[in-house]
Amino acid sequence: MGKNKPLAYVLRERKMSIGKLKGKIVQVASPTDRRSVSFDHFCEMVADQTTFNYMEVASVLNLAADMARKLVANGDMVEFGRLGKLKPSFKSKVVPKGEEFNANIHITEARVTLRPNAEYFRLDDVSFERVAPRTKKAKKAKPNAGGGSSNDTPGGGYVGI
Repeated sequence: MGKNKPLAYVLRERKMSIGKLKGKIVQVASPTDRRSVSFDHFCEMVADQTTFNYMEVASVLNLAADMARKLVANGDMVEFGRLGKLKPSFKSKVVPKGEEFNANIHITEARVTLRPNAEYFRLDDVSFERVAPRTKKAKKAKPNAGGGSSNDTPGGGYVGI
């Protein structure tokens, strides 16, 4: 993929509410100018580096995620490659000793959690570039109901893939 471009950031001023700098104005760097890469585009990028097409890449990634979820739902932990380990987790309400514990009532929010691989998620190979903060733009008025396209392309919208 080549060399990474610098991560853009802006400096923002904040008033500290805790710690030894409580009540003082400090500068904090915040990432900015981030964009989202869609799953389809990500699959296309992976496919460009392999002999698979993007549909095959998407199918394998989705199958892997679904299979890992099923395994975790059965109580197993799954080593998920460079990303880390997937494992089951839930919250449990406190029940006084002597009262009956009902798992259907007292266990909530069962979910798959990712224990990230610290080495993979650490971005040691990046550089940083300070950029000017963007000014807030006024929100556009909503278009009339029933009239025209919601985008700026002449002649109506388009279907994006």
